[in-house]
Amino acid sequence: MSSTTANSSSAASNSHQAETGVAQYSSCSSSANHPALFFFRPPNDFYHYLIKCGETSYDTIERLLKKLFNDKENNMQSKEDEYIFFYRQECNGRFYQITCEIVSPLLVNYCLSKNILGIELQQTMEQEHLAFTVDQKNYLEHHLKQYLSQHILN
Repeated sequence: MSSTTANSSSAASNSHQAETGVAQYSSCSSSANHPALFFFRPPNDFYHYLIKCGETSYDTIERLLKKLFNDKENNMQSKEDEYIFFYRQECNGRFYQITCEIVSPLLVNYCLSKNILGIELQQTMEQEHLAFTVDQKNYLEHHLKQYLSQHILN
């Protein structure tokens, strides 16, 4: 294809996007769909996280943003061991609510001992205080977005 044809094709696409307000997305890769519920551990992180991905509409995001900025008493609280952010899949423009929960290290040890070694530990499952830090949220979100950009969500 000549550069003139490529330029006119690109201009037509941009014109269509400007007129309709709808971007045309490149098709998603042909890899298999990724499950919406999975465990994830970013590089150099001591914690594992339970990740839940749920598709959401643009209208829902817009409503949440209005609520966030218009409510005088913002009651949008989450649990300390939970972090929620929104992600847009580049290949198809779909929005997802990504919910991340810290998995207890004691639970990980218990499950590994029981399922791999066949040993049921009699540990005291004391109440752990698991809470996200701001840096931890940013680090997790960065690595999850990189990971999710390589997979098609269900």
